[in-house]
Amino acid sequence: MRHGNLPFHFYVYVDNSFLGPNMPQGKTEAIWHGVHCRPGQTLMCHVLLETGAHWSGLPLHAISTTDDFSLSDKTLMPWSAMGDHIEVFEIKYMEGLECQVFKPEKLKGRHTGIMIDWADGFSRYPQEHKPLNLIELDSGQFALPPNNFVEFKDQHFINDKLLDQRQYYKRNEIVYWGD
Repeated sequence: MRHGNLPFHFYVYVDNSFLGPNMPQGKTEAIWHGVHCRPGQTLMCHVLLETGAHWSGLPLHAISTTDDFSLSDKTLMPWSAMGDHIEVFEIKYMEGLECQVFKPEKLKGRHTGIMIDWADGFSRYPQEHKPLNLIELDSGQFALPPNNFVEFKDQHFINDKLLDQRQYYKRNEIVYWGD
């Protein structure tokens, strides 16, 4: 399945330059409700524009909750789609959790509670599995970094005295099978 519904919609703006060469500069209000992908490409968005038109195929960097569209697709989504099958799911605990993306550059935001994953040949191997976290950045744009590019903040749980232990983490390369 190349298309997926977001568990809930977002009110966003679309950079008019993505809507056609003769569009006036500026932004158009929209409701972002779905996504689709193709291997090797950036995540694409389905939106309903305030004009009543439904637009499919807007790249992630064409939408924002503000008028800031300054970050590129490579910054917002360092991993392109790795398969034809997209899986989108809501993680209730993560919704609104403060976080910092630290690769490819430092960006602050809040987790939307949505994770996106690809089902393909690479995803079968634990060291290649790349679930992507949908993060609304403080700038208004959305980022899709993998787990190992994000640091989460939860002052009620995370113990800052233990942060140095992260240097010993190594991604799992073992496939566990039941008996």
